[in-house]
Amino acid sequence: MRGVKKENLPSKVCVVCDRPFTWRKKWENCWDEVTTCSKSCNGKRKSERQRENKETRGEDEDEDARAAHKKSVKAQKAERRARLEFNGNPTSGQKACDECSKMVNELIRCQTDATKRWRMVCGSCWVKVSGGVVDGDANHPHYRYGGLWKNRRAQNADGGEPLVC
Repeated sequence: MRGVKKENLPSKVCVVCDRPFTWRKKWENCWDEVTTCSKSCNGKRKSERQRENKETRGEDEDEDARAAHKKSVKAQKAERRARLEFNGNPTSGQKACDECSKMVNELIRCQTDATKRWRMVCGSCWVKVSGGVVDGDANHPHYRYGGLWKNRRAQNADGGEPLVC
C-alpha cells in the first residue's frame, strides 16, 4: 500500500473494544486474519475464551482433579524425603529371591543350571545352589558366581543409618 494516504487506508472494527483501527505495514501479509486492534485486546479476548471454556468443562471437576494431583505429588515428595532421611518404609528397595521369593536386602547373582540364565538368590538359597563354595564344587557343575546386589536404601535395626556404606 505504498503511496496511499493515511485517510485512504482500509480499516476494521475491533471485536473486543468496538473501536475502529486502520491497516498497518506489519499486517500487510495477514490483514484478513486481523480481528483486534492491539495486543491488549487480543489478550483480553484469549482470557475471555479460556474463562468460557472452563465454564463449559465444569470448573469444579477441574479443581478436584488439580487438588487430587497436588495431594499425590505431596505424598510422593514426603515419601522421598523420608527415604532420604532413612525414616521411610524399612522394606523399601528390597528384591525377591528367585529361589524362595523372600524379600531381602542382599542378593547373589549366579548361574545355577544348564540354561546358564542369571538368577538372583538370597544367602540361604546360595548355600544350596553353590554347595557353600564360591566357585562351586563337583556336585554343582553349572554354578557360576556373577556378583552381589545390595539394597542402597536399606536401613539397619536402629532405623537411622543405611546398611551399605
